Amino acid sequence: MPAFNLHSLLDSTVYADTFLAGLTLASDEREHMQSARTEIRARLRTRLPALLRRALGSDQQVRKPRFFTQGSWAYKTLNAPCKDPQQADLDDGTYLPFSYLEATPPSVMSNVLFTCVEEVLQDLADENGWKLIDDNPNCTRLEIASDKHIDVPAYSIPDEEFEELRESRALAICNAFDSASAKAHLEEDDNWDLMPTHGVLMATKDRGWRDNDPRPIKDWVESEVALKTEQLRRIMRYIKGWRDYQVWESEDPKSILLMVAVAKALDVAVPRRDDLALLKVVKALPKILQGKVFNPATAMKPVEEQEDLAARLDKDGIRADVVARITRLGQQLDEAICRSSSPEQACRLLRDAFGNRVPYDPGRVVIDTVQSTPADKSKAVSPVGIMTAG
Repeated sequence: MPAFNLHSLLDSTVYADTFLAGLTLASDEREHMQSARTEIRARLRTRLPALLRRALGSDQQVRKPRFFTQGSWAYKTLNAPCKDPQQADLDDGTYLPFSYLEATPPSVMSNVLFTCVEEVLQDLADENGWKLIDDNPNCTRLEIASDKHIDVPAYSIPDEEFEELRESRALAICNAFDSASAKAHLEEDDNWDLMPTHGVLMATKDRGWRDNDPRPIKDWVESEVALKTEQLRRIMRYIKGWRDYQVWESEDPKSILLMVAVAKALDVAVPRRDDLALLKVVKALPKILQGKVFNPATAMKPVEEQEDLAARLDKDGIRADVVARITRLGQQLDEAICRSSSPEQACRLLRDAFGNRVPYDPGRVVIDTVQSTPADKSKAVSPVGIMTAG
């Protein structure tokens, strides 16, 4: 029985309709979210400083906030929603310096910042017909459509770092050659590349300040992709797409856990064969998810202080279910690639596993007579056969 190359159903330089394309948010949907982010930033810049001064009864100047987009939007692993009530999300952090307000107790300052951000955004939501959701103690959520939301966490940052950000932004805008270029600079994130990651605290509603800097995760994703190629980012998205297609009775495995586990499972890329790379990852995931999966953001801490992302599976009571489903996914992929009786069956098996965002197109399935399973720690041999897709 021949083995099949299913890569072009997942990603292709020839075909427009692929699983990856089905996972990707349409350009007008992205523009909608970016436009909302622009409005949110503009409103926080103009309203938040004065509101904070009044709330604190202070005559001291409050700086305009700086911003940093984080989460799946920043990692470039954002997927379009698969079904209701899933939503595409954009996380945009708001940063202010607060060391000059040391007279205010930290827990009070954290709550004041959170409350003021919420008040500013409630007015904006009312004007735009958006819905403000205030049940998350770690951020303010604006639901800008039934399938989209923007989360706005608030942070304090050391004064010196904040001033460096402010000065670098001012210089970038001054160096812009025209008003359109200056406007583009205004919409970009600040340049955080050279900023140290200590001293960044997130405001919460109920627990004061939390040591929570999102930058190390973004840096980790970029370093892993640089090492293992863009294939790693695609595999992360495929696994998240699989997760979203599943029906979960209560909680589902969180994206950051899946991303870290996938990176651990993919030791090296399999060139031009996302199907084999995906099979390789999925076969390794059950063992990985049965153990501890440490958060890369805590990698420099002593082992006993590192965060185990997989512990949440036990808290939610879903570890056994997640492992069983991933194991089943491995069986489906193995059958589709290695043991299908026809291209039609291979397509059906892939769609059974990942949903109808995978195209049904048996004509682009390639017979692979060279390699049907990925070799550990080695590059895949280029497939030989009836090649019709890239």
